[in-house]
Amino acid sequence: MEDPIARTTATYDRIASVFASRSENPDAAFRAFRARFAAALPAGGRVADLGCGPGRDAAWFREQGLSPVGVDRSAAMAALAADRGVPVALGDLRHPPLTPGSLAGLWSVAALLHVPAAETVSTLRAWHAALRPGGVLGLSTSTGDGEVWEPVPHDKGLQRWFVHRKPRTLLAVLAEIGFEVREHAENATHRTWLSVLAIRREVRTTRA
Repeated sequence: MEDPIARTTATYDRIASVFASRSENPDAAFRAFRARFAAALPAGGRVADLGCGPGRDAAWFREQGLSPVGVDRSAAMAALAADRGVPVALGDLRHPPLTPGSLAGLWSVAALLHVPAAETVSTLRAWHAALRPGGVLGLSTSTGDGEVWEPVPHDKGLQRWFVHRKPRTLLAVLAEIGFEVREHAENATHRTWLSVLAIRREVRTTRA
C-alpha cells in the first residue's frame, strides 16, 4: 500500500509556492487564536511550528519576540520558510527532531490532519515530550470522521491524504496523554476546524 505521508509530502513539494500565496492571509478567528497562543508564552520563548509549511506563522512568532523553529517534511516548503528567515529543519511531525522538554510552545496548524489516525496517540505523545512542564500547545485540525484522499483544488492531478477527527475523541486523547485543555472552539471556513490551547502537565506515576 502506498505511503500516504510520502505521497502527500511529494504533493506539497509540487504546490509549495501556490500554497504559500493562497494561505498568506488567514481569517480573523485564526489570527485571534494565534495571538492568544503567543500571549501565553514567555518573552523570547522557544516555539516549534510543526508542519510549518512556507513559514507564515513561524515568521509572525519571530516578529512577536519569540524564538521559533519550523519543522516540515517538504523540502520545498522548508526552503520557503528559510527564505523568510525562519530557522527550519526537515523532519516528520510524528517524531519531530526536538530535544525533550526544550519548548515553551508547540504550534501545529493544518498538519495533524495528514497523520494517519492510528498514529494519533504516538504523535501527540511525542509533542507532549518536546514541551517543558507548563509549555503551551496550540493545535488546529479538521473535524469530522474518516481518512480519505482529497484532490488539490487548483491542481486536480495531485492529491493529499486527509484525516478528519472527532473533537470529543481528540480532546479526550489530549487529556489522557497529559495535556490540560484551556480552551477549544470550532470555526468553519472551507472545512470545519477545531482549535485547541492546552498546557503540558506532568503525568504522575504511582510507585509500587
